[in-house]
Amino acid sequence: MSETATAPLEAFRPRRSRDATRQTWVERLARFPLSGLTPAQFCAAEGVSLPSFYSWKRRLTAPLLPADAEQVPRATREPRLLPVCLTAAAVAVEVVLPRGTVLRIPPSCDLAFVRALVQTLGDQPC
Repeated sequence: MSETATAPLEAFRPRRSRDATRQTWVERLARFPLSGLTPAQFCAAEGVSLPSFYSWKRRLTAPLLPADAEQVPRATREPRLLPVCLTAAAVAVEVVLPRGTVLRIPPSCDLAFVRALVQTLGDQPC
């Protein structure tokens, strides 16, 4: 039968408040440029992980959000995808008149003008 192992009470540290942890990282990141060490060397000397270093560096250097942004749910602060509706590209219309004349009419052309042009060209020999 196996025995239950218990850790000594000294091994457990009381949890620090968020403000205290934040302040520790503010001070730590302020010391980093003066250390002359690489981030990996600095983290080893401080006894912290490199991912924690970069995470806190990003958090503390991020632009501050407006006071009311804290009450906005996180999902609404993130970029959103908006629906997009693509339409087919408008193409020119070609009209071939009885005598072989070809008219290429752009999509934005005035219909009354096209009607008059076809009628005029259809009646006159080219």
